[in-house]
Parts: sequence; structure tokens; C-alpha cells
Amino acid sequence: MIEKVIVINDCAFVMEQLIPFLSKDFDIDFVKRSRGKWSKTFGILWKIYKSKEGMFHVNYGLQDAFLTRKIKHLDILHLHGSDVRWTLHSKKWGWIVRHNIQKAKKVLYSTPDLEMLLDDIRSDATYLPVPVDTEIFSLKQNYSEKPKAITFVLPYEQPPKGLYETFIKAGIPLTTLQRNIPFGLMPTLLREYDIFVDRFTIPSFSKTCLEAMSCGLATVDFRHKANIETIVSTLSSYVCRNAGRKNRQYVMGNHQIRDVAEQLKRIWKSVIES
Repeated sequence: MIEKVIVINDCAFVMEQLIPFLSKDFDIDFVKRSRGKWSKTFGILWKIYKSKEGMFHVNYGLQDAFLTRKIKHLDILHLHGSDVRWTLHSKKWGWIVRHNIQKAKKVLYSTPDLEMLLDDIRSDATYLPVPVDTEIFSLKQNYSEKPKAITFVLPYEQPPKGLYETFIKAGIPLTTLQRNIPFGLMPTLLREYDIFVDRFTIPSFSKTCLEAMSCGLATVDFRHKANIETIVSTLSSYVCRNAGRKNRQYVMGNHQIRDVAEQLKRIWKSVIES
């Protein structure tokens, strides 16, 4: 008998990408919402209410999890970052996130830095790596003679002081884009560059950074915050190629989507059987 799983909401296309690798073993209803005021309140409330019985896997720790817990049952709460790093400690909504974390049958978190933040609430929370489809985010074959870098505007941090001047000094053009690129266009876009500049204030790779690494880009990230100028000055075409190949190997070994799907499959089965 194929078990029923209801997935509520998504974050950064994580479940959107994972579900095709799980659908042969589970009967999955994927309940989506937008960020519109109606959709994320009464709209999602109605969808949860109308959902069939099964195991509920809820993404993000705010209203979706709260409503699922009140109307149905919160079997798996999947935390993705800002719900723990910032909202958990806010005066306005922190209590909702904390109660959801405490009451969920099983808690998953998506980046290693969240473990310490969750330890005093749910020391039994399980790390589920961010999945990367390495076939879609395939390895780039050609590197520019003069490397090119890309970064995105982040709502939660400002670039380190002197970052752009450092790239100018190194003769490396740094393109800054808003985070409004359609997901389907992202692989081709990333492969046009040789270096990805990630976030610095959060001690983990962003999902886009992992996708860039899968494409074979070198990265400048949280590990380099103290010596950005030194790192950037070394980024020749040869160095980018070697670093990019190592980054690809790291993603293949730690974030390959099929491996993450297998891990989630085991988690789902254990929760269903418990």
C-alpha cells in the first residue's frame, strides 16, 4: 500500500525538486501557496482543511505549520533558515515558531548552522541537506580567460566593505543581480560566470551557491570573510577551474538530489511507521 503524504508549502524549490524522486513510493499531494495576503492566510487555511488524511510535511515554521497543527497534525516540520535565525527570536511571531518546533512529531533543518540554534528546543532535530540536481546544474566546460563573477542582492545583509573595489583591483568584473531570476533560467545564467560571491554573515552555503558550485564555479563565501582581498587576488582562470571542479565534487558527495531524496524517503517511512 502506498502511503499518503501531504506536503504543505515550499521554500526555494526544495520540495518542488524532491517530489519527482519520491512520487513512486508515496502518494503525494503538494499544497502550494503564494506570498499574497489571501493565499498565505485564508487561502492556505482552506487548502489544509480540505486536505485528505495522511502524513503532513510542512515547510517553514510559521503560519502553515501552525494551521496544520491546529486543523490536522504536524508530523514533520521542515525548517529552512530565516524561520529559525530571525523569526524564532522575534517578539511578534517567535512564539508561533517555537511552539511549532516543540509540538512537531519530527523536525528537519536544511543548513548545518541551524543545529546550534535548535539545540535547546529540539536536540533531536535532523539535518536534511539542501538538494541540488546535478544534472540540471551541470558542470560548465569553458572558463573565461579573464574570470567573471556574479552575486545577488540579499535582503538580510550588505556586501562587506570594499568588496566591489577588491574585484575591480583584481580586474574581475562583478555583476550584481536582483533575486528575481526564474528558477529554470538559473543553470544557464550561472554557467556564464566563473565565480559566485555568496553570503558572509551566515556560516553556511546558500542554495544558489550550492547550485553554482555544482556548475563548477569557484566561490567567495563566509569562509573567506576575513581575507576576501587575498582570495580574490588569486582567482585566475586556472584557479577558478580547479576550485570549481572541487566544488562540484563536494556537491556530488553531500547534496546530490537522489541521495537527499533517499534520506527523506527513510524519514517519511519512519514517521509513518511510528
